[in-house]
Amino acid sequence: MKASLRLTLQIIAVVFFLFLVVPVFLPPDVTIESSLEINAPVETVFNEVNTLKDWEKWSPFEADSTMVDNYSGPDKGVGARRSWTSERLGNGHMMIINCIPNRLIEIKLDFGTPGTAKGRWTFAEKQGKTKVEWQLHILNLKYPFGKWLGLVMDKLMKPVLAKGLHQLKNEVEKQKSGSPEKKTS
Repeated sequence: MKASLRLTLQIIAVVFFLFLVVPVFLPPDVTIESSLEINAPVETVFNEVNTLKDWEKWSPFEADSTMVDNYSGPDKGVGARRSWTSERLGNGHMMIINCIPNRLIEIKLDFGTPGTAKGRWTFAEKQGKTKVEWQLHILNLKYPFGKWLGLVMDKLMKPVLAKGLHQLKNEVEKQKSGSPEKKTS
């Protein structure tokens, strides 16, 4: 009985040691990305992403009924800002910090206690279609739990980004087709 207790304690000690040591060597940042081709001109797709209020129509994070949004700054482009409060997803804000028309949008995100991230959107048009890439760069993962989470972040978040891109595709292609469901401003 003493031998099995000793072995159990040794196993627990090794696991605990590994739990604390391995994250020291894990990267502090993680990048997740997804891309999709949309059957629409680049300026249409770019404008949909560049206008933060339009995200309500396609963002994968909009399913949270407790979310309350507030917008400030310009309607679109550099300086456009969206902040939110949410019982489920927490509070935070995002702001467009760089914008090259029809090519690039960079966004700074702050989720409060969980941390910060940068979003990067790139757009490339070829034969009337637009390839869109959405990249999320999560910064300064906390030791040890955040760094362990970083190991699986790609598997957790890539499907969310892909869902958002598919919803963006549906929204933009619906607008392009002149569907009566199109929301006018």
